[in-house]
Amino acid sequence: MQLNLTAEHGPSRLRASLSTELEHGKAYGLTVTLDTHLRTRLTGYQAQANAIQGQWPAVAAKKVTRASLLHLHALQALDASQAGAHHRDIAGALFGVDAVRKRWTADSELRAQVRHLLTRAEGLMRGGYLALAGVRQQHTNAPGGESAH
Repeated sequence: MQLNLTAEHGPSRLRASLSTELEHGKAYGLTVTLDTHLRTRLTGYQAQANAIQGQWPAVAAKKVTRASLLHLHALQALDASQAGAHHRDIAGALFGVDAVRKRWTADSELRAQVRHLLTRAEGLMRGGYLALAGVRQQHTNAPGGESAH
């Protein structure tokens, strides 16, 4: 009798079909297809062998872009606004209380940033999220796609 297992960790997936006669400490064999693509699959096989022994590969961190930070700040600003926060309070949460104390005026760039973030988030809320999800085509060279340092 066979027992089919699937384990996932981040982008890694391990699928195994094990015999129910397999006991702890007993030797086992692994069958792989010998073809011209074997060499490209060896790294995957090694990762699966490590996973069987409880050593999962580290999940790679996603690259943070300027656009992703803008989306994050925009959604945070929208959440705060919908909860009743004032623009100045939103700026304090996003950019720090000291920055607000030093740079906040009626026509400051900090206040303009908060208004811009809210406008951006409202656009996402009105369907712009579809482009982020890949459902609607997005411009490939949209501003904000460069890496954040």
